Amino acid sequence: MRRLYSFIRSIVPASWRGILTALLYDLKIKPTVNKKASSPFKKGIVVISADFEMAWAFRYSKNRGKMAEQMGLKERANVPGFLALFEKYRIPITWATVGHLFLDSCSKAPGSVPHEQMPRPPFFENINWHFTEGDWYQHDPCTDYKKSPAWYAPDLIEMIIKSPVDHEIGCHTFSHIDCTDKNCTPDLLKAEINACIDLADKKGIQLKSMVFPGGTRGNFEILKKSGFTNYRKTTNFHIDIPAIDQYGLVQIPSSYNMDRSKYKWSAARHIKMAKSFVEQAAKHKMVASLWFHPSVDEWYLENVLPGLLESIRKMADAGKIEILTMRQLADRMLENK
Repeated sequence: MRRLYSFIRSIVPASWRGILTALLYDLKIKPTVNKKASSPFKKGIVVISADFEMAWAFRYSKNRGKMAEQMGLKERANVPGFLALFEKYRIPITWATVGHLFLDSCSKAPGSVPHEQMPRPPFFENINWHFTEGDWYQHDPCTDYKKSPAWYAPDLIEMIIKSPVDHEIGCHTFSHIDCTDKNCTPDLLKAEINACIDLADKKGIQLKSMVFPGGTRGNFEILKKSGFTNYRKTTNFHIDIPAIDQYGLVQIPSSYNMDRSKYKWSAARHIKMAKSFVEQAAKHKMVASLWFHPSVDEWYLENVLPGLLESIRKMADAGKIEILTMRQLADRMLENK
């Protein structure tokens, strides 16, 4: 169904795409549901995850490469607001965190490169990024979180840890790499993950959930050997049940990216669309996996997210859904296996 929708979008004029998308929601064609699957759950499950990456995600972006620091600072400004809303509505989420954000500071010796002990990816280009010259860490300021707050976030991680809501901290690699087998060797991913594990361990955190940067999935055997239990993955349906892959890792379906639409929809329209995923998960006792970038438009944070989270909390209190982190959902799937 997702492929069919993508094909239809590709053949209609760009000016019609917003109308088409809204119509599909109004006709309840979207979100799509895997009705052939047999659910093992007693109620619907909602999982929310954040790609917590700051400037690291944008430095090689084809569209926002020159805005890396600006986007990082925007994310930094938004995180306390997200945490306040999740606390208000008692909603735990998974913060898939770039490992470098754990650092208070970093430095390099004269004439050397930043993090010279880390392996580098080869030059590559994918749908979102192009790394075609220089050193992979050439943008690293090699200072600290006070001087370069877009590149480090130990203070924000501490806020997440101390939140009264039991959030999970997951992994988004150490430096936001392309993890596909084509552009990432097993040794590179192993080094990236080990760096994250070491930094998380110092704060008493066990990393079990992976969100591959930019959806660049690969090297699953390394993930399994490193002690992870799950990762987020786009499936053919928006509402689905997790699968267990050949390595014993739980694939958590990716349902909906919470972000402001370029079609200038109202807040009410955004809330209605996002709620439809939760409602369908409740109806079919399946999973709605919502995710976002903390650098999301401030308008969405202030005008859409509160209404959505309030509806999720009401449905949870009414016993229609359960709210789990990625790790919790994976644990349940592995227990039922």
